[in-house]
Amino acid sequence: MLLLSGGFHGHGLAGHLHAGGGDAGGPGFVPILPLMVFVTVWGGTGYVLTRFSGINMLAVLLIGTVVALLVGCLMYAVLARVMTRYDNSMNELDYEQAGQLGYISIPAADGAVGEMKYVLHGTMRSIGVRAEPGQQLAKGDRVIILKVEKGMASVTLFERESGQL
Repeated sequence: MLLLSGGFHGHGLAGHLHAGGGDAGGPGFVPILPLMVFVTVWGGTGYVLTRFSGINMLAVLLIGTVVALLVGCLMYAVLARVMTRYDNSMNELDYEQAGQLGYISIPAADGAVGEMKYVLHGTMRSIGVRAEPGQQLAKGDRVIILKVEKGMASVTLFERESGQL
């Protein structure tokens, strides 16, 4: 007997049940909609064959299982095609902070911590910045993120071609 644990989690049109002991291994997930289709078709085919034909029970079980597997797999294939058509997976490089241009909103000088604001995918974001020793980051200075370590950005001042800030 298959023990289903973890409960129902809705994912689009075809939620799934986790099988086994949660994250402790096991077969992963069982899509609930194809599983329901399988059980329904299997029961319906078995009922029709036993009620209206003279086929023995073993043949009814085999025929019902084959028909239910075919219909369940067809349902899974249709759902997988529909649901993955509009799937736009996130690309890690789209959210890379290094190289982002922004401005200082809270000034920092000589190793102190300040804040900068920048726009990423149309959303205003902020991140803490630490001024290097001897560096002055005044409010409104335009800066570029060089790297981010432990949530703190290292920045450099952005200079235009004319050499002005």
